[in-house]
Amino acid sequence: MTKKHFIWCLILAGVAAGSSLALERPTEYVQPPEPEPVPPPRRTLETFNPLQELARSQDYSAARASSYQRQGGPRDNTWIPTTGEETTLADIRGPGAITHIWTTHRGEGRDLIIRIYWDGSPHPSVEVPIGDLFGVAMGINAPANAAPVQASSEGRARNCWWHMPFNRSARITATAPHSENNQSRATVPLYFYIDYRTYAEPIEDLNYFHARFLEADPPERGKPVTLVEAEGDGHFVGIVMGHRCRMDGWFGEGDDIITVDGTVSFLGTGTEDYFCDAWGFRVFSSPYHGCAFLEGRNAGDRLSVYRFHILDPIPFRKSFKFQIEHWPWISSLPNTGRGYYSSAGFWYQKTIHKAWPRLEEILSNAPWDPDKGRWNVQGSLEAEELRIVSFRGPAGPPKIQKSLLNLSGDHLLLFNAGGNGEFSLEVPGEEEGSAAVTFYFGRAADYGIVEIRVNGKRIGDPIDTFLKKEDLTRQVWPPRAYRFPDVPLKKGINTFQFSVQAKNPESEGFMIGLDCLVIEPKGP
Repeated sequence: MTKKHFIWCLILAGVAAGSSLALERPTEYVQPPEPEPVPPPRRTLETFNPLQELARSQDYSAARASSYQRQGGPRDNTWIPTTGEETTLADIRGPGAITHIWTTHRGEGRDLIIRIYWDGSPHPSVEVPIGDLFGVAMGINAPANAAPVQASSEGRARNCWWHMPFNRSARITATAPHSENNQSRATVPLYFYIDYRTYAEPIEDLNYFHARFLEADPPERGKPVTLVEAEGDGHFVGIVMGHRCRMDGWFGEGDDIITVDGTVSFLGTGTEDYFCDAWGFRVFSSPYHGCAFLEGRNAGDRLSVYRFHILDPIPFRKSFKFQIEHWPWISSLPNTGRGYYSSAGFWYQKTIHKAWPRLEEILSNAPWDPDKGRWNVQGSLEAEELRIVSFRGPAGPPKIQKSLLNLSGDHLLLFNAGGNGEFSLEVPGEEEGSAAVTFYFGRAADYGIVEIRVNGKRIGDPIDTFLKKEDLTRQVWPPRAYRFPDVPLKKGINTFQFSVQAKNPESEGFMIGLDCLVIEPKGP
């Protein structure tokens, strides 16, 4: 080593002035040594690089199936009849793999259903509306730019890059289900091409590509929505989820729940959190997660989001289930939403999945019903539907408060008693005699202590409907049931009176929130 290099090494080693080895600051530029690699190991280790693969010899042949006009001319499309029959787009002999699908058509993402059958199976392993298969839910034409799927030309040009291997055959079909667009035309003109490989030998370690579309409208109260469910030995690789609100406000407090081989293995922290976003959604695209479309947070607004497990697939050996809670922000309880959910789940598995119920119709293609899924206490008389006989209070008669979840019928009869007020309702009685009556009262930080009289006679003890809020974020919590086992009733019209003369010392007001009541006659 030369003196110049020795000085340079000491400088790099951080020898400071004043140390035991004193050095003069160099007065001229000292050239560093030329960089060079350390000696490689005896066996060359190569990391995966897709561009590096292009320098290797390819062990397959490539071809394309498309909708080109066999008779010549510029109309290179296939006509898909809107009468519901299945049209074969391509029937490819194996062994091979589909590597790329491109499509476009005049219409929307749920005007067509794409099915793929592997190796002669009589039932499809892929059965998804064309828009959802290519990354955008809700039948919307919107751009997306994910790793396995992209949509451009305002969402009308769709590309799919999922690798789909097979050994004997691959049959791809299209069907036009009933939709608003399809009912006004006889056929849907579909332009497409399908790029594929063929191999000389069968694929030994073969995992079949699967994709299935599911809908929940409305979701079942008290249970999470199932978005993906599979049986077999494979790995989950992603989901495209759609949602449409039936209530104003944020819908996505629900957590994701992933069960692998019968064991809950993933519990998430919120709907947008699973899709790798935070504090709600906004429109964006990235390779593995994104939001292709978002209308807002009002009733009727639609959403399309995706999450692809390209870098982090989730293996399963026997079964896989992906669920998500339906939990609007206004609700204090999970799985109490009424919004529409859809899902296109994607996975690979070693065997062709057993047949699932055929997708004959798409629920979201039907006219939108904003009142669908309204929840009611069984056998209840809704307070907002009973006739108001009289009232006394500082703010006028009772008012119907709408659009509150966890309320029977989504409505509450709200009254400000002002510390010395009351109101009365007409309640029908089916027969003379004693009955068990259950009252469902809302609870909140400004609610009072309610006294009840039936036909002028007080029943039971007063009910404190105050809710100590503390750090609770919801203004009105679910109604609580208060049961009075022996209430004398007349056959015909009964007068039920509700008054507030007092309140909890911590309460901020004298409000009454009556949701509904249930009468169980005991006979004479």
